[in-house]
Parts: sequence; C-alpha cells; structure tokens
Amino acid sequence: MKRYLLILSLCSSLLACRNDGQAIRIMCEDIHEHYPVATLQDIYKTCYQDFFGAEHLMTDTAAARMYLQTELSACSDEDLSAMPMYEPTGFRHRFMRVNLALVLQDELTQEELLHSFIDAAGKNNAQHANWQQEWQQIERIALQVNPDWADTALQDELHQAAELKAAVRHSEQFRSTYHPHYRIVRNQ
Repeated sequence: MKRYLLILSLCSSLLACRNDGQAIRIMCEDIHEHYPVATLQDIYKTCYQDFFGAEHLMTDTAAARMYLQTELSACSDEDLSAMPMYEPTGFRHRFMRVNLALVLQDELTQEELLHSFIDAAGKNNAQHANWQQEWQQIERIALQVNPDWADTALQDELHQAAELKAAVRHSEQFRSTYHPHYRIVRNQ
C-alpha cells in the first residue's frame, strides 16, 4: 500500500509539473503576443506577483493610500490605455492587476481598490517555499518560447533577485510603451 501511495504521489507531482509547464508556456506566448516589447524581466515581474501577491508593496496602509493618490493624480487616460482593465498575474492567476483607469473613470472608487489591494497583501501569500526553483523553470520555458528574451546580464540579475526573493520593476521598454499603472488584488 505504501508503495502504491508513493507511486501515486510521484505521478501526481509529475502531472502537476507538466501542467505548470504548459501553463507557463501559454502565459509566455500570451505575453509575447500582447506585449511585444516585454522582456524576461517582465515575465519575472508577473510571475513574482502571482507567487507572492502584493507583500513587497505593503508595509504601511497610510503610505499605500498616499502613493495611490499620488499615482492617480499623475496619470492621464492616455497613460492607462495600453493595458487591460483587469489582467491575471503569472501562470496560476492567483492575483489580478487592476488598472488605475477604473478609478479615473469612476468605475471603482479609490477606497475599494485600496481595500482590495490591502486585502491581497500582508498575508503569507507565497505559493510554496522555493521561488528560486520556480523562477528557474519559468525562465527555461520562457526562453524556449522566445529565444530573443535571452540576455546574460539580465538573467544573472534575475537569478540574484530570485535567490533573495526580491521584486523587480517592469523593464524600461515595458514602462515606456504600456504605462503600467495598476494594483495587485486577489483573484476571487
């Protein structure tokens, strides 16, 4: 019986890895199609957000409120038009990016967005203990999908960030092309 359970467990693990691999590939293909100037750094960013949620952003709710107000006042509708109103993060889609345009267009209040953002942060959201191992799998598949994402210096930086469980910003190309102004909320 123990042997049967061990074999079942190994099969389940292999199937989960295969499904993760397939989901990673689909995510990378979607990013490549919808964000042609995205780099491996942007893949890291969305997967990091999906793995950890908004923890790296939330240290003080008053500061989060002030930063949101500052960002909203600096945004124009043109700045926000290049990204969808809602977009899932990573390949597991545990969280969503909510475009700040929804607040500017009065479809969502600033308080509603802030409350959802705070709810998505400050909890132990990590998918499992080994972000570095997960990033290695994501990177390997991403480079299969788009070999042009290969950049040794950037890859070394991202390996260091993954080892430290550190967040990164969107790439400069992504920021200047798509104007990412959003908050991470839990995908309900």
